[in-house]
Amino acid sequence: TMRNLRKLCPLLCLIILPCVSIADGHESKPNANPPFSMQINVCSLKAGKNMANYEKVFNAYVKWAEKNSVDVYNARQVPLFSHADSQNPETYEFLDILAADFERQGKGWDLWLNTPEGQKLNAQWQSVANCHVKLGTVMMLYYTEAMETDDERLVTWNWCSAKEGVGAEQLMSKHKQVASTITDDAPFIGWAAMVPTVGGANTPGDFAHVVIYPDMQSFMAWREYSANGGWRGLRDYYASYADCHGESLNIETVIHRPAI
Repeated sequence: TMRNLRKLCPLLCLIILPCVSIADGHESKPNANPPFSMQINVCSLKAGKNMANYEKVFNAYVKWAEKNSVDVYNARQVPLFSHADSQNPETYEFLDILAADFERQGKGWDLWLNTPEGQKLNAQWQSVANCHVKLGTVMMLYYTEAMETDDERLVTWNWCSAKEGVGAEQLMSKHKQVASTITDDAPFIGWAAMVPTVGGANTPGDFAHVVIYPDMQSFMAWREYSANGGWRGLRDYYASYADCHGESLNIETVIHRPAI
């Protein structure tokens, strides 16, 4: 439901997390959220357009969605530490994350596609950016109260594929077991697993681990912990459960949180 959506983290690159005790405390909550739908728009601006042009159109969409009671959780991510290099340049400028329960997102799409105002906004949106729209299903594995208030944060993505012979049930059980070991003084404020469901044939893995940090100091605290032996907690997962590409890091800004 929408109350649960205020607890989600976008989209999301996960590392499997052993028990840690290295940073400021966060008040954690039991992991009782059902899966939810995440739309990811992989976008680049069109020639002659800038982010001010794009934000004007996107903000008009948010107001329209609020008016029609189909507003969803919105966030925007831009790459900071990506896997791109001179031989493999970045293929997008930013990601727009739109997350909601399945029913609300379906209703919003129907209004977007089938009403005059929705079609007008869609045309305006397509005039300012080239966006490839993807759908995924997300399960929150760990979150804290900070997820509901922190609007400027960092998000890591780590795309993984299950090892041969490892089923989805085994992976989910392992993820829940690891989540149960996370202490309240972990440096991250949220962790989710995202499975692409529509338009994801070219993703670099079967699913993505997504971890959210409040700031760079917290992110680097985790790096320090890992460098000083914390990496041992990953060996079993990488050896027995999944092959992963490694983390990339995005800057995320929360744009809108539904009030209901």
